[in-house]
Amino acid sequence: MTNNSEWNQIVFRDAIELPITRQNLFFMQRQFSVANNIKFFPYDAIGAMNPADNYMLSYRVKTLMIETDLGFTIETDIVDKRYVFRNRSHSKGTARYMNEKNIQPGDVIVIEKIDAYNYKMYTKRG
Repeated sequence: MTNNSEWNQIVFRDAIELPITRQNLFFMQRQFSVANNIKFFPYDAIGAMNPADNYMLSYRVKTLMIETDLGFTIETDIVDKRYVFRNRSHSKGTARYMNEKNIQPGDVIVIEKIDAYNYKMYTKRG
């Protein structure tokens, strides 16, 4: 994990955009990466690679609630070192979102911050 002083930086953005390219589409359908925007999310939403190991962290891992434009909510934390949303479920996770939205190269996924642990996610078509 990064140095704690890096987490103290203030993030002035209230939304991030995740452009979908031909190169990252396959990966994003399976592992929804937020690595380039990790400071947008609270540090305590980052859990251990194996969630059973969260007890070893110096903080309690909190869950993010991401309301999608499809009417369902993704409850997830972020996997340490890989910085992907843990919930990849085909019924309630990022795989469902990517599939039902038929995400294609040129699309942009937008995640808006409502507060530290609540977000909205929608797609802008390319």
